[in-house]
Amino acid sequence: MEAEKEKVCEGAEYAFITDIRITLEYLHEAYQMEGDLIKSGKNIYATMIYPFIRMIKEQCSIMELCEEELHKELWRTYETEEDNVKFVDAAWRFLESRQREAV
Repeated sequence: MEAEKEKVCEGAEYAFITDIRITLEYLHEAYQMEGDLIKSGKNIYATMIYPFIRMIKEQCSIMELCEEELHKELWRTYETEEDNVKFVDAAWRFLESRQREAV
């Protein structure tokens, strides 16, 4: 019985990680499409970027960062890692480090 519970938890953790990575992939696409708006100073709340930032914030429980601060960090990552896979990996490492700091 105990082994079954561990399998369920492991599966849930895997799904959680996958969900965040998928959300990061969508955020990468949004940055590609609306990057010019961001560079021109457009408020993220008026773009397709905001819903993904909000989802990531909620999924990761990063309470000390507001959406704008989280966006700035992820945007910096996007500017240095424009490749989708590299961006997702770098953003994931950033989010992981912020979660460890919060604990």
